[in-house]
Amino acid sequence: MQQTTLSAGRRFPVSGFCCLMAAMLIHSRAQPPAEDMDKFLGNCLGNTIYSNYTNYWNQVTPGNAGKWGSVEYNRNSYNWTQLDNIYNMALTKGILFKHHTLVWGQQQPGWITTLDSAGQRAELEEWFQLVGERYPQMDFVDVVNEPFHAPPAYKEALGGDGVTGWDWVISSFELARQHLPDSVKLILNEYNILHDNTVTSNYLEIINLLQERNLIDGIGIQGHYFEFKGSGYTYSLSTIKNNLNRLAATGLPVYITEFDVNEADDNVQLQNYQTYFPIFWEHPGVKGMTLWGYVEGDMWKENAYLLKYTGRPRPAFEWLLSYIKSPLAPKLISPVAPETGQNVPCNPVLLWHSAATAESYHVQLAIASSFGPTAMVLDTVVADTVLQVDSLQADKIYYWHVAASNEHGMSFYSATAAFRTASVNAIPGQSIGFPADYCLFQNFPNPFNSTTTIRFSIAYDGFVHLRIHDLTGRVIRTLVNQRIPAGEYTVHLHADNRLNSGLYFYTIDAGDFTHTKKLMIIK
Repeated sequence: MQQTTLSAGRRFPVSGFCCLMAAMLIHSRAQPPAEDMDKFLGNCLGNTIYSNYTNYWNQVTPGNAGKWGSVEYNRNSYNWTQLDNIYNMALTKGILFKHHTLVWGQQQPGWITTLDSAGQRAELEEWFQLVGERYPQMDFVDVVNEPFHAPPAYKEALGGDGVTGWDWVISSFELARQHLPDSVKLILNEYNILHDNTVTSNYLEIINLLQERNLIDGIGIQGHYFEFKGSGYTYSLSTIKNNLNRLAATGLPVYITEFDVNEADDNVQLQNYQTYFPIFWEHPGVKGMTLWGYVEGDMWKENAYLLKYTGRPRPAFEWLLSYIKSPLAPKLISPVAPETGQNVPCNPVLLWHSAATAESYHVQLAIASSFGPTAMVLDTVVADTVLQVDSLQADKIYYWHVAASNEHGMSFYSATAAFRTASVNAIPGQSIGFPADYCLFQNFPNPFNSTTTIRFSIAYDGFVHLRIHDLTGRVIRTLVNQRIPAGEYTVHLHADNRLNSGLYFYTIDAGDFTHTKKLMIIK
């Protein structure tokens, strides 16, 4: 999509403009909210490079400056100035740079249509080569933009439809692989994809052709507001989510490349940011999101701005900055069994993955998936990613979920998991009077380098399992797996080459007694 610069004829009040500049300069040293995350939050820039840009964004895409028609409007006469400025800013500030775009049927040089196919092909190769040589440290490039909506006039010079139906797209990516540094990730970019199953299938057809030839490194979805919601219509959220899953299933990273919410009403914009933005940001297959402008008057869509020309943020911007700094919802590890046919102990260990930037976790356990007050069994906050629950009822279904928190706020709750506790059976055998109870002791030493000792006691003769498992719940070592008499026992664990440094758990199961503790290996 086209990115315009400040609206023609627009005059900012001197005081308002000064406020904007002052606000940008005052906060010029702030850290972008997505810094050090496993995905980026970026934006685009036109003719103005704002001094507060890296307060908010850690990736940049030139709106107009990188398009062929902008750079080489007249044949062999190049205007690299603004593109150089944005690229150099990205290098200086240490943020990601995406070139936009190499092949697009709009904003192409007018003179290209006067050449024959051989001449067009030669000019295309020169264009790819010049971009690759001039911007060797770019991180991404939109190789082809909008193949469905804006095929270029020089399509035949790239092979036309050909045998595959998309030979010209394949040729474009082949040229990119040839002329751009190996480190640059090649992206296909399009809009109006996710809300339509058929269109998503057609997009996957091109993606698969490129993937078979090892020519594509990422999938671009523009994410403009009109792709999801517009005047008089709203597309199905479930369809959008399902098609996003289909794209992510290719194994390629997905990038939301031109996100915006064009609403004049602050509350309506906020509500729609809260609805749509998390769909993409929280998806594990989405590795970055780029918004399409943020300053009033410097936008492709008039009412999509987040920062007013006075320097005041709109409510959606305040929410977005807080939301990004808050942790994402954790992913549950165990128990995550179906509702029936399971035998989870009545004192289960709840285990979940850590969430980046989380300082604590809010755990809820209930006898109904609604987690209403009358159904709640446990509602607590812990600092760890493991919690042992005591004295649950036997042969009963329980539901649990976890949210992550830090100083900026709390994530959404994770997906809800369910499990059924085991029936209580009498433990065979006879008490010998000592030890009086079951117990699993903390290993010593802990942390340890090579060998540690684990002690446990059982009150009755019975079958005992003692296992070591990793953070995913996968059993990696079985220390005891046999029937033994009541008593106190010592087991030695040797951390050989198959056990790397890190955090592990050890769990004992003896009759209806189950307990878990943590151990740490440091090599």
